[in-house]
Amino acid sequence: MNTNQPSYSASFTAGSLLFKETSCLLPLLLSENQKSLIRDEIKNNNVLKINSESSRKRVVLEITKRISFVKIDFWQFYAERDVHEQKLLLFYICLKAYKLMLDFHFNVTVKRWNSSSQQIDPYFYRMELDEIAAKDKKVNAWSDVTKSKLIGVYLRILKDIGMLDSKNNRLSPVEAGNDFWRYFVINNENWFLDACLLSVRQKQSIMKQL
Repeated sequence: MNTNQPSYSASFTAGSLLFKETSCLLPLLLSENQKSLIRDEIKNNNVLKINSESSRKRVVLEITKRISFVKIDFWQFYAERDVHEQKLLLFYICLKAYKLMLDFHFNVTVKRWNSSSQQIDPYFYRMELDEIAAKDKKVNAWSDVTKSKLIGVYLRILKDIGMLDSKNNRLSPVEAGNDFWRYFVINNENWFLDACLLSVRQKQSIMKQL
């Protein structure tokens, strides 16, 4: 997977999927007058409805960063999907945009799922963070509060897309139609099927319909 990811960042604590905010900002971000429209939005709060200007700036920065990881035709596909699948698409972008979230997901979540361990505990992600911090001075300098918040936001995202049960912290594959998954196969992004915990049988069914 080539995501052109930057170094580790804690910036996704600005919000989880930012589904509502992304939906509000998309018409502005995809406009030819993007810069002026975004400046106006940060100043006047026309669509985001976030009281603090500094918070609006932070949210706009993160959404702008995220959408830079996909091409313009991605948003046509996004517009055609229901809310659940749109959230999955935003999760896909987050995995591409945040190296730490990708490591959390494949080094902990997917690994545990593949070892038939469905139970998740924040402690597992703290161990992953400690391993990263041992090799990365920037991560090592983060406070315990920041580290806990990063784990909390990531787990909130898993709950929001239906991958993690909020009552018992158990993992399960996310649900979507084969036509949804085919988008990723056609675009050589098969790794996202693994990210969503699809079984071998499910992936074979998708491939047969291509």
